[in-house]
Amino acid sequence: MAASPQLAGMTCNFETECTDSDCADSSYSATVQMTAARPVDSHLTIMSAVFSDVSETYEMQGKIVDGNRRMFNMDSTAGARLLTIAADGTARYTNHIAEPLMAMTYLGQCKEDR
Repeated sequence: MAASPQLAGMTCNFETECTDSDCADSSYSATVQMTAARPVDSHLTIMSAVFSDVSETYEMQGKIVDGNRRMFNMDSTAGARLLTIAADGTARYTNHIAEPLMAMTYLGQCKEDR
């Protein structure tokens, strides 16, 4: 059984925002605080986290596979969200919105708070 990862917090800064039709510079940022982690084996950990930005805070569920974090939230009436953070901190955050139908993707970096 693998050791449980530290329930670390992260700050994510996204320099680029893309909609369905174009991309632009962005100063969007958010924090991610892991709230639970359950190792399955040496490669896989099931986890949950709280995602917060200037407009809202919500829970995300996901997994860590070989250092890559994938989290999702399907509970919002605004849309479905997916956050992927590579082991080197490279991050992608996408929000799929139903009204109006569109997707917004943010490209950036997440770093563990120290």
